Amino acid sequence: MKALKILLISMIPLLLSGCWGKLELEERDYAVVIGLDKAKEDHLIDVTFQVANPQVGSSDTSTAENEPPSDIVTVTAPDLLSAKELVNSVLSRKVSFDHLRIIIIGEDLAKTKLSHHIIGSAVIDPEVRRENNLIVTKERASEFIKKNKPKLETRPHKYYAFMQQRWRDTGYVPYSNLTRYFQRLSGELFLAIYATTEKEEKLELNEDDYVAGEIPQKSGDPAQIMGSAVLKNGKMIGTLTGQETRTALFLRPRGLAHSVIQSFPDPIKEDYRITVRMIKNGSTKVKINTKGDVPDINVTVPIRIQVLSNPSLTDYAIDIGKQTQLKKAIKKDLEKQAMNLIKRTQTEFKSEPFLWYLEARRTFWTIKDYDNYDWTYQYSKANVNVHYKIKIESLGEQLVPETIKKIPKE
Repeated sequence: MKALKILLISMIPLLLSGCWGKLELEERDYAVVIGLDKAKEDHLIDVTFQVANPQVGSSDTSTAENEPPSDIVTVTAPDLLSAKELVNSVLSRKVSFDHLRIIIIGEDLAKTKLSHHIIGSAVIDPEVRRENNLIVTKERASEFIKKNKPKLETRPHKYYAFMQQRWRDTGYVPYSNLTRYFQRLSGELFLAIYATTEKEEKLELNEDDYVAGEIPQKSGDPAQIMGSAVLKNGKMIGTLTGQETRTALFLRPRGLAHSVIQSFPDPIKEDYRITVRMIKNGSTKVKINTKGDVPDINVTVPIRIQVLSNPSLTDYAIDIGKQTQLKKAIKKDLEKQAMNLIKRTQTEFKSEPFLWYLEARRTFWTIKDYDNYDWTYQYSKANVNVHYKIKIESLGEQLVPETIKKIPKE
């Protein structure tokens, strides 16, 4: 009996084995945003940490009344993990990546091979999860982080959490995280979110034909997040507008952007534009023939249309002929946008962001045969046909739009 008691007592410390390394909430600094920039010295980077204050926004507001919601610190180091250790000599609390959401890369660094080496080595740390979003900024990442001060959301982690949902809703930017980045490194184009706080405003008829910095904005938050940065083999080689990004997402066999709102020229009264909701009616059908000298690619995109706004007040709801004319006009416009983007990817980028390589790979018996085919090179010569299958399912709540009636003169 005595031996049993001794055995039970000796086993108690085993139950406490996970408690020795514990840290209280107030003993940690949680980095929610990390910025990566080129340093003045070769093979070094400037790493910017935006560290959230856990007391701001919590129930313990009395002790955090005069404290900022976050702190921003920049250090120079060879890689992200050594920068994490170095910044611990500056901050009083231990830095943790447990709540890291965003990794921001300055465009100057993104255009070099060093950016991939830094990102590839960072995922060794288990705290750097592959679900983290990847953003490329026009200016230095440190400048973007310092200037991005949202007016209605002081906590940086909440701002990016809400913005991530908006990105999915609008389709103006791709859904880019580290998992997708590592999947598309061998010649395929990876689309990263593009952002800036530097404004070069211009006015376009199409409300989505902008990249970040070009949106005509009079007030509001300083940051604009629009379009995508195009990366090939880990290096940035160009940008796509919001419209081109939407088109690329719709041309993918399975995309996350299933419903977007867009305007088109009114085919009856060309001075006006019609705003519609486009809903992807199933998966995009991609058929690829790799047997000929050049590949033949046939793409069918099923779309349902809901008319939301009709400023011209044309009576589309009661006129079948005008409905047909509207359907043809939208179909023509969408197919033109798609073909313009495809030609640009073939000539400028020499690769595709539509994930068609997954369909092309199915036409070969082995991976070796597919690699020998060199899909990236063959795509630049491919014959591509895009067909939008349009179905108008709603023309609004009213059959006849309200018009101003002319009163006859007495």
